[in-house]
Amino acid sequence: MRFFLFALVPFLLFAEPAAAQLVVPLTTPDGRVGCTQGMTGIGRPPAWQAVQDKDGPDGWVLVETAADATNLRFPLCISEQTTARDFDATLRFKPISGTHDQVAGFAFRAQSANDYLLVRTNARDNSVRLYRVEKGRRSQIAGKDAPIALGEWHSLRVIAIGDRFEIAFDGKPLFTATDRSLPQSGAMGVWSQADSITHYGSLLVGPPMR
Repeated sequence: MRFFLFALVPFLLFAEPAAAQLVVPLTTPDGRVGCTQGMTGIGRPPAWQAVQDKDGPDGWVLVETAADATNLRFPLCISEQTTARDFDATLRFKPISGTHDQVAGFAFRAQSANDYLLVRTNARDNSVRLYRVEKGRRSQIAGKDAPIALGEWHSLRVIAIGDRFEIAFDGKPLFTATDRSLPQSGAMGVWSQADSITHYGSLLVGPPMR
């Protein structure tokens, strides 16, 4: 089984006031990929690209373009400059298409391409799930159904404090969960599955309100 790994570098600038938010670079203002590509599982290597979209930051969005429907193929694009344990993050995304899957994902506390926590949305079955990925294998922690329309912008908010996680979707609280399997800081970024085509817009991260 082939894996693509990324390196972690230290970061944390969360000594700012609670209202401060960091813009996590998924694309650059001149239309380049702003995160480190990686993958969990098997299949074609990830092919993340910056694609023009007037509703994206500076007119660009991040898209995984390989369109490989291989089962157990999970591309990642991780911001190596953004590492945290506790945070309040909001990811804006627009699912476009996919025959096998139509997902968007936010990976966090990542130690490698095979070891992280994940919140995944799926427009095919209208679900939002929290997973633990360990040694490349997913196990579900919690989840709930929610309507996820193709071709429309959505927001996924994740608040992580210690072993507690609060998940909101399109501005509404969805579920809370606890899990102690990955308590340390790690990198964060976006995640895809199989042949999902999804536009990833802004990813904003700040310290959680305590």
